[in-house]
Amino acid sequence: MSERIHGQTYAAQGLKLPGGQKTLSPDMQAWITGLDVPDNDMGAKMVSPYMQSTWIYTAVSVMAENLAQIPFRISRIGSGGARRIRSLRGSSDPRHRQFCQRALGEGIIESGEVVDLFDNPHPTMDRTLFWEQVTSWDALCGEFFILALDESDGVVDLKDRAPRVRRMITLDTSMFWHIVTGHELQAWRYTGSPLMSPMPSEILAPSEVIHSRKVNPYLYWRGLSPLQVAMLPASADYAASMFMKGMLMNNADTGIIATTEQNLTPEQREQFTAALRERKRKAGTADRPLFLSSGVKIERPTVSNVDMQFLETRKFSCGEIASIYKVPMSVMGFGESKVGALSGGGNALNEDKLSFVEQNLAAKCHRYELAVDPIVKSFGDDLVGWFDIESLPIMQDARRTRVDTATKLFAMGVPFNDINQNYGLGFRDLPWGNQGFLPFNLQPADAMEQPEPAEDDPAQPDMPSRPAADDDDETPMAGMRRLLGGMQKAEGRRQNETRSPDTKLLWQRHMRARAAAVKMFQRKVGKVLNDFQGKVVAKLNEVHLEQVKAGGTKQRGLVDLIFSAADFGNALNLVLTHPIEAALAQAGAEAIQEVGSMDPWEMPPKEVAEFLAGRKQAIMGVGGTVREQLNTSLEEGYEAGETTAELAARVQDVFKDLRDGEAMRVARTETNLAFNAARHSAFADASVEYKAWLSSHGPRVRPGHADAEETYIDAPIPLDDPFIVDLDGEGEQMLYPGDDSLGASPGNIINCQCIQLAAQKTGEDAESETFNVLGLGVMRFGKAESRKQKAEVGHGCAK
Repeated sequence: MSERIHGQTYAAQGLKLPGGQKTLSPDMQAWITGLDVPDNDMGAKMVSPYMQSTWIYTAVSVMAENLAQIPFRISRIGSGGARRIRSLRGSSDPRHRQFCQRALGEGIIESGEVVDLFDNPHPTMDRTLFWEQVTSWDALCGEFFILALDESDGVVDLKDRAPRVRRMITLDTSMFWHIVTGHELQAWRYTGSPLMSPMPSEILAPSEVIHSRKVNPYLYWRGLSPLQVAMLPASADYAASMFMKGMLMNNADTGIIATTEQNLTPEQREQFTAALRERKRKAGTADRPLFLSSGVKIERPTVSNVDMQFLETRKFSCGEIASIYKVPMSVMGFGESKVGALSGGGNALNEDKLSFVEQNLAAKCHRYELAVDPIVKSFGDDLVGWFDIESLPIMQDARRTRVDTATKLFAMGVPFNDINQNYGLGFRDLPWGNQGFLPFNLQPADAMEQPEPAEDDPAQPDMPSRPAADDDDETPMAGMRRLLGGMQKAEGRRQNETRSPDTKLLWQRHMRARAAAVKMFQRKVGKVLNDFQGKVVAKLNEVHLEQVKAGGTKQRGLVDLIFSAADFGNALNLVLTHPIEAALAQAGAEAIQEVGSMDPWEMPPKEVAEFLAGRKQAIMGVGGTVREQLNTSLEEGYEAGETTAELAARVQDVFKDLRDGEAMRVARTETNLAFNAARHSAFADASVEYKAWLSSHGPRVRPGHADAEETYIDAPIPLDDPFIVDLDGEGEQMLYPGDDSLGASPGNIINCQCIQLAAQKTGEDAESETFNVLGLGVMRFGKAESRKQKAEVGHGCAK
């Protein structure tokens, strides 16, 4: 008989099958032929890598679990903006990424049908399981399928005009078969069974299936499975692990060899074999003693170096699989946590996690966003679905690290907008961001550049050297003197008439630094004006119509019926509280940096409260200004016999003029007061001894304020002494520009944009004394001309 089972010929063994029909099991056949295991050349064969390979399972599950934890958000952008966002998503241009990040973050929607769909995709799977399955199919098969379903699990055609998607599900890729006719994909055949799938078998149109695949150069319609590449290292790892298992299960015994000089009879061989088998016991149990006779010698074979290579093989196989799936071995749990030299001592594990998110998960997220985009758009063309990768803790840590690096670069004079673009900080480009600044006084870097002094130049003054004292013993003022000493001009000491022409540039830089604060104040004032405009117009219509119905109109008292100056003042005071506090904090931090102190500084809460209380009355007075302008305009309308609509138009014009003029005046005044008050307090805490006045260099400068600059730039005064500033021939005392605590009138305060500078005395001789004004260098002032006489002329600011 010539039937062959597993390569064995029964005729060769002299065996016959009963009736020629039945076959023997492999184990029975192996017993009959005298083999311990079936001799089928199968060995340790890997059939299912995801179940049999530790590293395949770990790599896939790590990707799936980490991606599923990234929040998937829905943003409403607007049809045109949504199309632009979709086209720029995944771009390598930092500007595109920043634009997308800001736009998507500002339009997030928190509820609705589309949000509920992605939170609970299907009754049989939650959000986490959905994305884990999508990632797992993609990693194992190189592709995944998603079906959009209605409420009864019917497949939805996404090309319909208004598809009603209520559920979605991802299914086994091996159950999908592509049907191609004439080089064109006609349909997908899905072969589902009740025990294996929640969906029945059916033929699906391409528009009913979301199919995303990886590149496959061998079959266009399907994706190339990474497992086909990972099978070799996975099989080697599986064989090595089975070898290790065999040794451990055999009590780490590699077997023994029995030798004898005599030929043994079959009976003796059987006795020796039985004795050897009797000796072996299960793993974890000691083997029995062995007694042999007849001159039999027992030898124990040792594990060779080749046999021990399975340990290195497993490490190398793990590395191969990790590289195929782009998952660092440390993230897979293999390897020790070590310190990274390039991270400044940071944990290398965090670096690997960051690389894993940016280079692996980010690319997958972009693919998956594009895949589910038709489902998102079925709820509205202005919707965009996106993975919020930046919300991950590792990305937040990375951003903090980038901000720290950006701070160091900014201190070196690199423009903020360049740093923001190259490091992807996510901020908006700022108007002043294309200019580099030096850290100690926010001077433009190009303005601070000096020519190198000629060697042995007798006209070059000696540069102050840093004392050989410990850094901890250096006072803030000593640091300021050291920093300012390095900024002296090459021409040395200058007289009054030759003072630096850089005062205008310095003033402009300060204005740019506070521009954002001014705009915030202006927006807040404009918001209050807008709110009260609507209320006043509505009240005017109501009151004026009632007067007309009563048989006439009353001019007197109408403005008080439709507008409350007290309510306006209270509302304005309330909305300006936070901007004032923010301006105090910003100005104080800038001032303390200017003088060279590295310690953080904040205005004491008591001083903040006192400053707010001192500004309340002036802010409340803006309501009176609004009332006066409304009353004047309405009186003119009454005299002209205007209708209710015409009077309402007058009210709107008044509020428009206030938004264009009064809002900016209030913004400039309050910003200047807050900035100079905080600067004065910060200078006092930093032990600054002298101060100078920097006037506005705008188109309309009060003569008195311009004179104050001319006087106090060259001849700074002690910090606690008041400035004497002229207004209409009368000298008024001001502790700092904009200060009204010493009785200065509104004409010296409103719309003022002057700045108080820090100064330090650097020298004194019989005829003169010299001061170093922060940002302007050394000034000499003659002793014979007293400051009091100099100040009698009076001083002033922008009207």
